[in-house]
Amino acid sequence: MEAYRGKYAPLFRHLTEFGGIRWRATFREVEAVLDFPLPKSARQHSAWWANEQGGGHSQARAWLAAGWGTSEVSLATQTLVFERGSAASAPAKRDRGARRRAPIPSERGAAMDMSHAVPAAGIAEALTLDGQTFRFVASISPEAGPDGKPLEYMPQRRYRLAASTPLNRHGEGPFCRFSVPGLPAASGVYAVTVAQELVYVGKATNLQRRWGPSGYAQIQPRNCFKNGQSTNCKVNHRVLLAAQDGLAVRLWIRQTASPRSLEERLIAKLAPPWNDQR
Repeated sequence: MEAYRGKYAPLFRHLTEFGGIRWRATFREVEAVLDFPLPKSARQHSAWWANEQGGGHSQARAWLAAGWGTSEVSLATQTLVFERGSAASAPAKRDRGARRRAPIPSERGAAMDMSHAVPAAGIAEALTLDGQTFRFVASISPEAGPDGKPLEYMPQRRYRLAASTPLNRHGEGPFCRFSVPGLPAASGVYAVTVAQELVYVGKATNLQRRWGPSGYAQIQPRNCFKNGQSTNCKVNHRVLLAAQDGLAVRLWIRQTASPRSLEERLIAKLAPPWNDQR
C-alpha cells in the first residue's frame, strides 16, 4: 500500500483502518475524520470527489493510496460512498441530486414516479413510491435574511445544562427555521425530495406536529444534546444545507392509520440517504 502523508492523511488512516468494504458517509462525517472543513468546491462540484490518479487532487491521492475509491456522490444530500478494492480505479459517478427531471429508479429497483406534473408550476401533484401515492404538500423554504440566503440558528447555548451535557451526533448544527402549511393533524408517512431525488422517509402519528415548531421546523435547545431528538436536528440541518445549495426541498405525505409498516417497507426498498442505512 502506498504511503500518504499529505493534508488528507487523517482520511487515509481512517480508510486503511476501516473494518468494512463500503462506507456511506456524509460530507460532515468526512470533515469529522479530517478535523477541518472541506473546501467550498467539495459541496459545489462533484468532480472534487473524482478518483483522479496522478493529478493535482491531494484528496483523491489519499483515498486511492488507501486502496479505496468514491462513488454515488450527491451534492443534493451531501453524501457519497467510499468503496474498498477494485472501486478505487472507477470514476466517481455524477451527482445524482442535480438537474434530474426524469422518473428516478431506486438503487434496489423500486420506481419513484413523478409523472403527474403541473406544467405551470413545474411541480408534480403526486409522487409514487413502490406503488403508493403521496400527495405534494409544500416546498420547504427556510427563513432568509435580506440577502435572500437562509438564516442559520444555533440554539444550543439556551439549554441550561449545555455546559455539562454532550451534544448528540447531529446536535452541532447550524439549523434553520421554516413552516409547512397544509399538513393535517393525522397519522401518516412522509417523504422528502431534494432536486427531485428521494432523500428521506418517515412516519408520524401527527404530521402537522411532526413538521411544526416542536418537530423539524424549529430546533429546540434540548434536542441538540444527548438523549434529545437528534433526528429533528439531522433533518433540519440537511434541509438547511440543501437550501444553501439552491436546491428545491419538497414534502409529500400519505395519510394512513398504520404508518409503521409502510415506512419500514419503503426504507428497506428505497434506502433514502437521510435514513442513514449502512
